[in-house]
This record gives sequence, C-alpha cells and structure tokens, in this order.
Amino acid sequence: MRHEFHRNSIVERPPQVGDLCPSVSIPIDGRSVPISELRGSPVVLAFGPSDWNPARPHQLGFYRDALARLAGLRNVEERDSGITGELEDGQPISLPVVHDLPLDGELARMLGGGQSETVIVIDGDGILRFRHEGAFGTLPSADQIVESLTASITSTKVSRRSLLLTSAAVLVAVSLISPIAEAFTAEGRQGGGLAATVLNVNGRSYPLPDDPRVTLLDALRERIGLTGTKKGCDHGQCGACTVIVEGRRVNSCLTLAHQAAGKHVLTVEGLADGDRLHPVQEAFIKHDGFQCGYCTSGQIMSAVACIKEGHTRSREEIQEWMSGNICRCGAYVGICEAVAEAARHGGAA
Repeated sequence: MRHEFHRNSIVERPPQVGDLCPSVSIPIDGRSVPISELRGSPVVLAFGPSDWNPARPHQLGFYRDALARLAGLRNVEERDSGITGELEDGQPISLPVVHDLPLDGELARMLGGGQSETVIVIDGDGILRFRHEGAFGTLPSADQIVESLTASITSTKVSRRSLLLTSAAVLVAVSLISPIAEAFTAEGRQGGGLAATVLNVNGRSYPLPDDPRVTLLDALRERIGLTGTKKGCDHGQCGACTVIVEGRRVNSCLTLAHQAAGKHVLTVEGLADGDRLHPVQEAFIKHDGFQCGYCTSGQIMSAVACIKEGHTRSREEIQEWMSGNICRCGAYVGICEAVAEAARHGGAA
C-alpha cells in the first residue's frame, strides 16, 4: 500500500496497476477469504452501487463462450464464486469473480473501488493488472487492456499459464462492464436473448444486440464509443449527427442501427489516414470553418458527401446542398470556402 502526504496527515493510496495488493479479505461463497489463499489464480472484483448487477445471465454466458473460444479453456462452467475449467493440458483452473461489491465498503477503500462502477483484476501473484472505472456500459480501449497486461508485467519469469489466466481474467472483467457482451457469443445465444447486428464502421466490425429501438447515433456513441458523431437536436433538424452510409450521408439520429447492418458506415473518426488529415479536415482548419466546433464533425461528413455528389460547382450550390447542417455560431462563410477548396483538391471520400 502506497502512502501520500495531505494536509500534514498520511492518506492511504490504493494500489495502482502493477502494484502488489495489500492483505485484504474477499467475500466468496458466504465467507471472508484472505486474498493470499487465492494465489495462483487471477481474481476479478466488480464494485458498484447497490442497484448495479454486472453479472447478468447473458454476460455469464458470454464469458463462458468467450473463454472457451479465445483463451483455449475447456469444460468452462459458471459458478456463484466465478469460473472453472481446464487448460489445454488438462490442468484445472478457477477464476474467482466477485461482483456486487459496495463502492463505500472497506474493500473498495483499500483497493480503490472508485466513485463509479469499477472492475479490477488481480493476478495469481497478487499484482493488480487491470482496472476500469466509469459509468455502466463504458468500455476500456484495446490499448488500455494491452497496456494493463504488458506494461505492468516487468518480470521475465511470467509463465505462459499465468499470462493466459490473467488474460482470461481481463476478458471476464471486460464482459462485466460491456452492455453489448451478449452479441459476442459464439452462436448468438441460440434460444435466448437477441441475435447480433453487425455494424461495419470505418472498416471494423462491431457486433451489437439487435435491439430495434437503438438508433445508429446511439449505437456509435454509447455502444461502440465513437463519440465524434454528435447528438444535437436528436430530431434530424441540425445535421450534427451526419455520417456516411454506403456513400450516402444520413442523419444517424433518424436511422436505426439495424438498418445499417451489413453496410459500410463512415464516421469522422475514419477520415484521417493516421496523422494525415483528410483534405476536408485540412480545409476546415485553413478557412476557420468552425467556432465552438460542436457541429463540425457533421459539417465535415456532409461536406465529404457533398463533394462526392458533385454539388460544388458554385457557392450557391454548396450553400444549398450543405443547408441541412446548421452552425449556430454562424461560421458559414468559412465552411463554404473550405468545401470549395477541398473539392478542388479531391476531397471526396
């Protein structure tokens, strides 16, 4: 346990990724188990408010299937205390998963349960390897997961078994915080739950539950995590949510996610080529085609489609075909100049 000085007093600081966890006890099967007794196997801990239950049945099914398919584990079963199974060589394994831990409890204070839903993975050596905090449904990035598993492991003596089990434990942890976990099951959870809708966004596939109520805008922002597409009016009147589907610009707030299934969706995150900006993005910067910037991603996406459609022969034509995108700051002069210049330099998608 680290300490830091604060107003002439010593305040305990919870362990960070890569730190050895303090001697704590964890509630398992109705009894308090010292974490030292769990050495040799990673432990997944989920902290949340009293009304938050991350271990929902379809998520349990998700990580059972995912562990079997991705981590090479066999005979995987869910139990009240976590996951059991076998490695490829037949060695039995156990992954304790403890959920519904109170955010205001002693364990949360010692381990840093956070102010909101928190999932922690402690490896078989008692080292904290993964932590995610955030509102329910927010997902860590792949970079966060890789960094937690690699940058924090400094010993060259980590065994393949230990690394495999820790990776599997992180997979379980991610399933606990993912509202879309059910979509990743091997067979779409035949006979239970909803089938998967697969969105192809910026060249990557994202399976989602086939919920007929979810708009493409909410799927992009809330379920996939691509927040460049903005929610303005949510009624198709401002254009801030504009994306390109199969080469056509659409208001994603008026488009259901399942309508875009199997189609190519392009968002503002997919325009740049690494550090090289798209010609339309460069033109918007050059001509100050924005002020507050809230409408800018929608303006840029609409501009890319407008150029591809060939509606840039005059300023009046650009104004007409960009009129579905409102800029409350009034940066229209710069926007039109940016579209015109990008058109001259091949700014179509």
